[in-house]
Amino acid sequence: MTILLTPDWDLPNVALAPAPWSLTGSGYILMVRLPASVLDDPRHVPPELRGKRRGRYAMVMLVDYEDSAVGPYRELLYIPGKFAFDGEPKKNYQSITRIYVSSLESVVNGRRNWGIPKDLASFDYRYGVDGIDRFDTSLDGKRFASFTFKPGKLKWPFSTAMVPNALLQLAQIHGGRQFVYAPSAKGHVQFAKVLDWSFDSTRFPDLAQGRVVACVKVPRFTMGFPVSVVTPA
Repeated sequence: MTILLTPDWDLPNVALAPAPWSLTGSGYILMVRLPASVLDDPRHVPPELRGKRRGRYAMVMLVDYEDSAVGPYRELLYIPGKFAFDGEPKKNYQSITRIYVSSLESVVNGRRNWGIPKDLASFDYRYGVDGIDRFDTSLDGKRFASFTFKPGKLKWPFSTAMVPNALLQLAQIHGGRQFVYAPSAKGHVQFAKVLDWSFDSTRFPDLAQGRVVACVKVPRFTMGFPVSVVTPA
C-alpha cells in the first residue's frame, strides 16, 4: 500500500498517540551541500515555503526506531535548510519537507502532533555485512533512495542539551496551522562514509548532485518529541 501526499481526510483510522513521545533507535545523519536547483525543487518543498529558503545545506536522516509511542518503525527524512516563516513570531526555522516512514500509525500521528508531512514507504535496512550498512527505500516495489555506508570504529557521546534550543527548533505548516517543536536526543555517534547512493528525484531529492559535508552513524540514541506550539499559519 502506498500513501504519497494523501490528504489527511483520506488516511485510515489508527490509534492516536498524542505528544510527547519518547523514542529509542539507531540511524545515520548526513549534512549535504546541494545546488539551489535541488534545494528548491518544488516536488520536495511545499508551496507555503517556496522562495523562502535560507542557506545551502540540507540535513538527511535515516532512522530505525526500535521503540516509540506507535511501536517500531523506520524513517527517511530531508530538511533542505531554514525557511522564513510568516507566522508569529516571524522567524527562520528548519523544516522537514520530505519524509517517509514504514507505518501508518507514524504517518497519521506525525501529521497530527507536529504537522510533519509523513508518507508511507517500504524499507530494507541491512546492517554490518562486511562492515557495511545498506539502506533502501521503495514505493510500489520500486526503489527510489539507496545508501551504502561504512561506519568508523571510534564513538563519542552527544547530547542536544549542549545545543541552544533555538538551533533545535523545527517548524511545519500543515492544515492551515504552524507547528513549532524542538526535539531532544542523546546517545553516541561515530564518523561514517557514504560509499554509494542513488535516487529517483521524483520521490526524493537527488542528493548525488551535491557533496557530503558530514556523515555520522548513531548506533544508539534516545529521543524526545515534545508537544508542539500550534498557531494559525
